[in-house]
Amino acid sequence: MRKLFLLILIILCQLSYASVFLNTARIAYYNERDFERAKKSCLEGIEKGEVNFELHAILGGCEIGLGNWQKASNALIKAFTIDSLKTMNWISEKGGGEQYYYQGFYFAARELFDEEKYDEALNNLEYAKILNPGDINIYILRGAILYKLGNIEQANREYKKVLNIDSENPDVYFLIGKSLFETQEFDSSLTFFNNAIKYYKLKYSRISRVIFHNLLKIEKSLAQKIIKLWVEQNFDELDQLIKIELEFDGGLDAQQKNIEQFFRATNDLARSYYFTGMAYYNLKKDSLALNYLLKNLELKPDELDALYFTGEIYIKSKKYPDAIRYFEKATLLKEDDINAWFYLGVCYTQLKEYKKAIDIYENKVLQFSPENIDAMTNLAFIYSETGNSEKALEYLKKVEQLQ
Repeated sequence: MRKLFLLILIILCQLSYASVFLNTARIAYYNERDFERAKKSCLEGIEKGEVNFELHAILGGCEIGLGNWQKASNALIKAFTIDSLKTMNWISEKGGGEQYYYQGFYFAARELFDEEKYDEALNNLEYAKILNPGDINIYILRGAILYKLGNIEQANREYKKVLNIDSENPDVYFLIGKSLFETQEFDSSLTFFNNAIKYYKLKYSRISRVIFHNLLKIEKSLAQKIIKLWVEQNFDELDQLIKIELEFDGGLDAQQKNIEQFFRATNDLARSYYFTGMAYYNLKKDSLALNYLLKNLELKPDELDALYFTGEIYIKSKKYPDAIRYFEKATLLKEDDINAWFYLGVCYTQLKEYKKAIDIYENKVLQFSPENIDAMTNLAFIYSETGNSEKALEYLKKVEQLQ
């Protein structure tokens, strides 16, 4: 009898402990949105041996709030394992809704995809699909994973599901193209990027006609300036531009929604041009790559990566003065861009403008990267060409020491 009483007492103590932890977690999570405190209480309750779906569900919600996606999905999967029906009801009625918890599974799957843990990623996507079955991102990521696993037919089926949901949505085509690009399926990605461009161009054309309604044509330099001022949040100058150059008396207050749409349309079309260009670049089709990179730069002239790869393609075709223009712009935007400085040095070396090349290698490249063997090798060549054998030998010795 005494043993039975002791056993009941132990169980009651455990229950009271669990109740305290769960109640604390509930207060911190529901009322205070204090994710750290709620998380701590959940972990303490779990450590005490409490098997309660809600402790794990709240823990999952806390980890989402803290941006810890894989920890969130692990906790939520544990909650589903303990009691799937109660967990689902809790998410719908108390937890804040399916959309919030969907994030934990989807972004965990993204991380696991990057870590090449494909089976775990697919498992997370199954839970994501339960919570948000209409989200195209699930099917796009599933397609990318299946491509990585070599299941091309299954991957294509996933992409068809997306297109069945929305066949004329440029975002869908772009996301599919990007997922194929990321799995190095460059040839396949082009079909989707081209469709994205087709539909993005329609959007861009429509909003451009609204923005430039009072002018005779769409002025590229003015369009670029609008985007630049919007990105910089220089709203006073943008307001004046709208009033004076676009001839809208209401200024930014009246046109803000249209300017936002114009920015989004420009950004969407520009990134589609960029990825198309980079797909061709990776396929070693430089002339086509250059064409799309230049289209990107027409819309967004300060796109650093596009400037860099455009310059690189011009170097390959030995158009050094053209390459210089793009690398110089890149260094103005990012002063410590070692690669852009290095290629500027290469251009001036090829043009036999050795003084400029030396200045760039010594005062830029080696300042940012003191042990840059390529820069030292090129300097040794230049000094040898200009008859300064002592300096040439000095750099060759440094190269030898570093190798």
